[in-house]
Amino acid sequence: MDKGIKKILFALIALFVLVGCGKQLAPSPVPATPGRSKWQVKREEYRRAWVAYWHDRKTERLTRRAKAKSVKREREAEKAEKKLAERHLKKQPPEVQERMKASLKEAEKNRPKRTLRQRLGFWKYK
Repeated sequence: MDKGIKKILFALIALFVLVGCGKQLAPSPVPATPGRSKWQVKREEYRRAWVAYWHDRKTERLTRRAKAKSVKREREAEKAEKKLAERHLKKQPPEVQERMKASLKEAEKNRPKRTLRQRLGFWKYK
């Protein structure tokens, strides 16, 4: 009985090892449907890969355009907000304008430093 259990355990372990580490010892042939040569199948694979590549490029381009529109809208909203702030400042009496300008300068001084990329981006779209 003891030898039978050992044989079963050995068979199970061998089965798990073979299934888990099942590398192909020989490369599999190019799959071909009946009536088509392996060259036709390879050419189809290349064509599908090319079509997929161009589809990805097109999708990326459309995504970039959509994001650019939203960035443009944000920029326009920022400009409009800036204009409103300037109008509000001009409507104030001179002493209030002085205080507001001083507080703006203080806020600008305390703002964290921008990275080079942020500064270049600001310069580019200025």
